[in-house]
Amino acid sequence: MKSYRYVARTIAALAFASFVSLAAAPAAKAATPAVILIVNTEQVFAQAKVGVSVREQLQDLAKKLQAEDKKGQDAIEAEAKKLTEQRALLKPEDLQKKYEALQKKEADHQRKMRQKGQELQLGANKARSEIEAAIRPIFAEIMKKNNATILLDQSVVLAGGVDLDVTAEVLKELDAKLTTISVKPVPLSEVAKGQKGAQ
Repeated sequence: MKSYRYVARTIAALAFASFVSLAAAPAAKAATPAVILIVNTEQVFAQAKVGVSVREQLQDLAKKLQAEDKKGQDAIEAEAKKLTEQRALLKPEDLQKKYEALQKKEADHQRKMRQKGQELQLGANKARSEIEAAIRPIFAEIMKKNNATILLDQSVVLAGGVDLDVTAEVLKELDAKLTTISVKPVPLSEVAKGQKGAQ
């Protein structure tokens, strides 16, 4: 409670000092009010032509990855079924070796699929970064055009700001500037090389 009273007194003292300073200089120039603009970046990524293109490419790549995974799993299951049928014809040690080899093959397949999934995610991140790089100059130009000092994302605005929303303008400018980006998986080996080079 004492801490709260001390803070309150300090704020009151600062406010009074500020008032006195203003009263002593009536001719001082008033501070320029902040001009705040709002943009819905999620809407921009979802509706922009380049955003739609990236999303469609990612969906196609994901489907191909799922098909590859299913093909590999089907082959392993078929091999396991065949091995089960042959178990009576094989020596125990030979059967054990084949089961171990099959288990290794399944583990390798799963590891390969996880890696490809990670590489696809890296490709998606890279595409988004390229879109963000294209948007930054658009933000700067729109702010300059509107003499704005602050640009906020819609996600941090609780209410109001409809008249200050420049999302449509950003969408229009982005569509005119960029319509597509090639989305490709980024090999983990490239990421490792980049990290090693940065050290």
